[in-house]
Formats: sequence, C-alpha cells, structure tokens
Amino acid sequence: MAILRFNETEIARTIERLLPVSRAAFATACATRLLPAYAKFSTFTGKGNAEFLTEVLARLWRDLSGDLMPDPEIDVQISTCMKLIPQEEAGTWVLEQAAAEDAVSSLAYALRCRRDGLVDEAVWAAQCCYEALDHYVINHEKIDIGSPGAEEKVLAHPLVQAELARQQRDLDELLHGNITLSGLCERAKHEAWDFFRSSGEFRGHP
Repeated sequence: MAILRFNETEIARTIERLLPVSRAAFATACATRLLPAYAKFSTFTGKGNAEFLTEVLARLWRDLSGDLMPDPEIDVQISTCMKLIPQEEAGTWVLEQAAAEDAVSSLAYALRCRRDGLVDEAVWAAQCCYEALDHYVINHEKIDIGSPGAEEKVLAHPLVQAELARQQRDLDELLHGNITLSGLCERAKHEAWDFFRSSGEFRGHP
C-alpha cells in the first residue's frame, strides 16, 4: 500500500472544489480531532482555558449547521484563541505543549475559514494535525530526524498515516455529499480519542 503524504497543493486543489461551508467543516473536523490535546496540556500544566475552546468549537459546529455567528463574534473568538496559544517560556516547556499549540491554531484557522471561506485556512488547519503528529512521533519514538530514512519513518508511522487517511476521506465525502455535517462532527469527536493512540499513549491521554 502506498504511503500517504501531506501535500498542500493537492489538498488545496480539492478544498477549492468545495463550497465555503464544506471547507470550514473540513477544517473544523481537523480541529475537533486535535483539540483534546490542548485539554491534556491544560490539565497537566494548569495553564490555558480548555473549557472556553471547547465551547468555541461547539459554537462553530452549530454555526455550520445554520445557527450563524455574526462576523464580530467570530473575530472575538479568533482573537481569544490566539491569546490562548501556549507560549514558550524558559524552563517550562513540556512535550504536550507542541500539540496544544497546534490544536489552538487549528481551531483559529477553522474560524477564519468559516469567516472568509479561504482555501489556505482549511489547508493550514489540516497541516496543524499533521505537524502535531509529526512532532509527537519524532519524540515518542526517539527518532533522530537527521539520520538516513528518518523522514520516511515518521511519515510511515501508523498515527500519521491514519490522520492523512482521515483527511483524505473527509474531503472525498464532503466533495461528493456523502456525509452530513452532524455526521462529520460526531465522527471527528469519536476519532479525537484515538488521535495519539497506536503504539503507546500520549501522556495523560485517556
């Protein structure tokens, strides 16, 4: 079986064919799968506001289902999300922080995609998921990224391949109208709990 790769150009071409609401739905599904990583970071460090981000995510799904948010509300949520991105401080960095940063960023991109309908915002939301897993696999498997074949080893890891397959599936189903927004939402929530599970577990992940 061919190894899936994160190809920004190909993903963008597919997203460009989607209606704006479907673009935002794809981005929101990506953010949904990754957001629990922020909650774990917040629990472990006592920092951040996972409850607020969970509420924002739920509000975004309701918006996509027809309970529309005015642009000023979206702007406020984007601004608050950006303030909740964990900041690197000397001596305080923990493994969970990278995934937490990507989780908040993915949600902010999803909100921007909902507001502006831009292809790039949806691509970047998906990229956050890919980069979170890339970082996790490198650290969890103790891979020397400078060694021969290291990049391919990370890419071929089951966790990375699973997320790339999910993204490809979501795009295909949205493009062909084979899934409802409520179905996409519930599936993304369910898949969130397996996001960092394959070999070993993300520290503190249920």
